[in-house]
Amino acid sequence: MLFLDEAAIWLTQPNTYTWRPIGCPMEVPTSKARGITARLNLMGCVDFASGKVLYREIEGNTKATDTVAFVDTLAQQADPACPTVLLMDQASIHISAEVGQHRQRWKAQGLVVAYLPPYSPEQGPMEGQWRKLKYHDLPHRHHASKADLRGAVERATWGIAI
Repeated sequence: MLFLDEAAIWLTQPNTYTWRPIGCPMEVPTSKARGITARLNLMGCVDFASGKVLYREIEGNTKATDTVAFVDTLAQQADPACPTVLLMDQASIHISAEVGQHRQRWKAQGLVVAYLPPYSPEQGPMEGQWRKLKYHDLPHRHHASKADLRGAVERATWGIAI
């Protein structure tokens, strides 16, 4: 069983906690970049049995065509003799007509698409993988450029780019 989800990784990640002596305020660098230039959009899935994460960067804002392309890649690895279930939340890019057009083809390839209940993204284990990447595997909370952030994501041992 696979769980699919998307996430944005910003040049400046929020600090979860910090400690400084009294009278020594913490200085946190921030990026002046805004919007799509200040973040990487990622789509990924986690295999519930093995914990293996597969992901890819999405250029620009994430669209239904990106979902189709990602699921196409997963379907190529599927086995019709032993179907794999792919669970997604009910985001508009997952339930679009464009995605719906491909569901039968994916099923024939051995990948069955199903959906989590509405308003329950926390039920997808991919959320925990994004949290692991953002708060544990990226040691620096600020990156000077999108290229630096992309390199940090690639060096992290949390998943495999496809």
